[in-house]
Amino acid sequence: MLDGKPDNYLYSQGNEEMNLSLSLYQRIGIIIGFSAIFLIISSNVLMNYEQTLLAKPGKDNPGKGHGKNNKGDRGGSDQKADKKADKKADKKDSNVEVQVKTTIYKGFSFDSNGGNAGKGFNFATVGDFGCSKNAQKTIDNMKENKPEFVFALGDLSYQKSANCWFDIMSPFKNKALITLGFHDVNDGQAKLDQYLKSFALNKPYYSFDYGKVHFIVMASESDYQKGSAQYNFISEDLKKASENKDKDWTVVTTYGPFYTSPSTHKAEKDLRDIYHPIFEKYNVDLVLQAHNHNYQRTYPISYNSAGNSSEPIVTNQNTTGYNNNTDGTVFALVGTGGESFYPLASQAPYVANQFDKFGFLNIDISNGNPHTKLTGTFFDNKGNDIKDQFTIEKEIKNGNQTN
Repeated sequence: MLDGKPDNYLYSQGNEEMNLSLSLYQRIGIIIGFSAIFLIISSNVLMNYEQTLLAKPGKDNPGKGHGKNNKGDRGGSDQKADKKADKKADKKDSNVEVQVKTTIYKGFSFDSNGGNAGKGFNFATVGDFGCSKNAQKTIDNMKENKPEFVFALGDLSYQKSANCWFDIMSPFKNKALITLGFHDVNDGQAKLDQYLKSFALNKPYYSFDYGKVHFIVMASESDYQKGSAQYNFISEDLKKASENKDKDWTVVTTYGPFYTSPSTHKAEKDLRDIYHPIFEKYNVDLVLQAHNHNYQRTYPISYNSAGNSSEPIVTNQNTTGYNNNTDGTVFALVGTGGESFYPLASQAPYVANQFDKFGFLNIDISNGNPHTKLTGTFFDNKGNDIKDQFTIEKEIKNGNQTN
């Protein structure tokens, strides 16, 4: 006994204090546990909310990157917001279905049926537009030169819809024709349908006549292998055009390049090996290309069937003044519509001129007797300066024509 208290008093008091301590720790543990559960639930709610926001499309929500080569395939400095949105879009849940609002721009396509067969004309051509200020300047520059129509060479819009491109191209409503590129075909069915319906096309490849020129539009993002519907169409169409005495020129457009100096994207070997021999057989004069964001124009060249097809045979080493009755085909790559430039590591020996300047290529057809002339002129957006010019002259098929 201690101070009149039982011996077990201290023992009982210690147990009570220990029980109180355990009870306090249990309460703290419960509070911490509930706090952790609350934080986990809150984090999941916030993450799901962010994914929902990313899945909602906006008119400036861009498409994904460029298939085989994804470096440098964005716009100028005024498209930084597009780049950030592009990264977010790539991270979104693949199971979330994105609804894209597109507008069908009826009456946008050029009506080639109104061409006067006896008169000369000019048209503008360029690809890799985007919707930046640089693209707007290219369109303004083309407008000043008053082409009868504009031939767009692919990768028109880099967003989920083509609304922005149609809007800035409004000065050329009823005066536009298109070749489809990677982003036009692979950024979703809604965007592809928007192009096809706006230009009243039932397939991405087609042909038409205007004046003394036969045009063929290829679809390098669609099946073009031997035996395909496109291969059969182009082969038969070129044969008919070569036999038509009312047509002196044949011009082909393709997004994928047959030939290119070393740059971000390589040349399309299969495309070249299948179609360049056919172009030679039926005397194609000019092939217009895009995909690399720069300008390149070859000498007249013929297909190298005996060696490496990526090293074509130069048939005329002059920088201009060609005769298509004796020379080969000229290939011009015009990816200068507005998207940021791709570097040119070097200049291929078959390339007569190359540079990185925003602008467009103007093609002028002048009819004469007994000769007709095609003149290509690249106009820089800065000062409308001429950065390249070449001419191709040939004898006409039919002697009854005027300027």
